[in-house]
Amino acid sequence: MHKLLISLAVLSAVSAAGHTCKTGNVVNRLVSGKPYYFPATWNETMPAPELAKEQTCSWTVTIPQGYYARLIIDGTVRDKDSRFQIIDSVGNFIQTTHEEMDPYFFPPTKFTLAVSNEGVTTFGFQIQWIAHNNTETDFAFIGSLDHDLNVTSSVFCEGLGGEEGISLLAFPQNRKHPYSLRSVLVYEAPTSQQIGNFINNLYEMYLTKKQWISNTPSIVICNLEVSNNTDFLIVQSSIHTKNLNYVELVTVPGTTYNATVNSEKKLSALISASYYNQTMTDVQMDASSVISLYYGTPSGFTFDKNYTATEMKSALPMEYPGGAYTVQWVLNSGEAVFTFQA
Repeated sequence: MHKLLISLAVLSAVSAAGHTCKTGNVVNRLVSGKPYYFPATWNETMPAPELAKEQTCSWTVTIPQGYYARLIIDGTVRDKDSRFQIIDSVGNFIQTTHEEMDPYFFPPTKFTLAVSNEGVTTFGFQIQWIAHNNTETDFAFIGSLDHDLNVTSSVFCEGLGGEEGISLLAFPQNRKHPYSLRSVLVYEAPTSQQIGNFINNLYEMYLTKKQWISNTPSIVICNLEVSNNTDFLIVQSSIHTKNLNYVELVTVPGTTYNATVNSEKKLSALISASYYNQTMTDVQMDASSVISLYYGTPSGFTFDKNYTATEMKSALPMEYPGGAYTVQWVLNSGEAVFTFQA
């Protein structure tokens, strides 16, 4: 009985201290096809397990051709010096302190997951290897008109080409937590390759708050998982957009909201892609400035009209019905503040 009590005390101490781990772990796809878990006794239906203090750990996860890896992490660091870190196969670096099992997606051939903590931390993860045929099923040439996609509504791969390159702008439904964009992978595709070289996922591109422009005339995008969100992707030919700085109009239903565009240093445009009906009620702009209105990519095919400050005031209010199309207001100089209601 005395020995049993001592054993239980030792087990309790180990449990209280949390799990331990080491650097240099290599994780390959399991022959059984089942997910890999750390710690092995944890799964995603359980609370996040505790990691003992002062751990430095890393896992290099290999991904065979014909598969992608899906990673979920559940954990929170409890001090200012601790971090979770992820590095994908092309060197994209992600650093976080809190994870709630929102998935990450990685193409072949590998990614690295690491954790370094001072105090006790909660940390557990699951990796799945999922078969995926990333051969493009469609190809669209992008010219003077934009190509708009509900990009996370289905699993697909699509090739996109333009005269010089391709411009991408994402409009996630959940702008505060746009994690559903992580499932969309972007590849640059030289003519000699079918799928091309992995560049990044749409989530990381969205965080830059800038349009992404390819270095090659063609790209391939693949969405790996369906979401319940309406996530727009606006695809344009970069020959029409490369000199523009974009400002996203964030529609806020039931309110009055503003957007500021500044073309003092670089030509800028306000862009909207919304299902909501909205009305422009006011514009404050320099007397010498001109706003060009386009229904889509700023080109001759989509041009509507140029407005001086006086003409804008006379045209207000201007109504824009919701739908799967874009509206762009290009400001030729100065600064303008647009006011809308939805």
